[in-house]
Amino acid sequence: MPDIPMRKVLVFGSTGQLGHALRHTDWPAGMAPTFLDRDDADFTEPDEPAKRVAEHAPDAIIIAAAYTNVDAAESNEVTAFAVNAAAPGAIARAAAALSIPVVYISTDHVFDGRRPDRYVEDDAVGPVNAYGRSKLAGEIEIRAGNPRHLILRTSWVYSAIGANFLKSMVRLAGEHEEATIVVDQIGCPTAAEDLAASLVRVAPSLLQANAPWGTYHLAGSSETSRHGFAELIFSELAKRGLRRPTNRAITTAEFPRPALRPANSRLSSDAFRRTYGIALPGFESKVPRVLDALLAASKPKEESVTS
Repeated sequence: MPDIPMRKVLVFGSTGQLGHALRHTDWPAGMAPTFLDRDDADFTEPDEPAKRVAEHAPDAIIIAAAYTNVDAAESNEVTAFAVNAAAPGAIARAAAALSIPVVYISTDHVFDGRRPDRYVEDDAVGPVNAYGRSKLAGEIEIRAGNPRHLILRTSWVYSAIGANFLKSMVRLAGEHEEATIVVDQIGCPTAAEDLAASLVRVAPSLLQANAPWGTYHLAGSSETSRHGFAELIFSELAKRGLRRPTNRAITTAEFPRPALRPANSRLSSDAFRRTYGIALPGFESKVPRVLDALLAASKPKEESVTS
């Protein structure tokens, strides 16, 4: 049987939700990922990650590294733009010089949230916060820097690691009898492991010269409010014998934050499904699995006994 030629995929961002999920996803035969963390490539110095492109000379690049603290970005906009726009742009240009395709992960925050239904790819953008502006700038940098690009906008990513809504709700449930959760923000919760699995599935096709490049949406298939998302999480905690706090609905105006959030973060993933044949499951079927992984990881390990 002839050896399968190995194709190298360079992944920037190995410790965040998506990077962690990519590390724990089975890659197809012939695909060899290399993961770089912030110590390997400092995105606050845009030329540094670009240098890694030439050093590793991969066949494809996934930019999973990002500045994702939405509230902190309001007072750290320069850093957010360096990490989310300048560094990805430098990577895209370095990759284009070597004819290497680039995947960039973007966000629902590039929209203003005023659309009455799900956003499609060619809807007008209009970020309402610094984080969204930095990610939109990143999209522009990627498009200008490398024609062989895949930009994936996603929504409300959650997993058993990192900072995310699901983990915040579990912590809240352990500390309080009542939760007050915003009911007038809606989105499509997306499990990081589903996003990672989809990237791995499409990776081989990105190595083709005629790959369907462009901007796509890829998010969970079902939608809910922050309050509804919390309700499912609390219900699943109760099934596992853990405290279920009272879930009181409030409005965004009653819960002011440093950064505005788009009221509507729902994304239509129909174009990605038609193009790549992939649709992500809804959060209802994924939350129990992610919750079990989180609770298992938080259990104290039994001390070993030696004689």
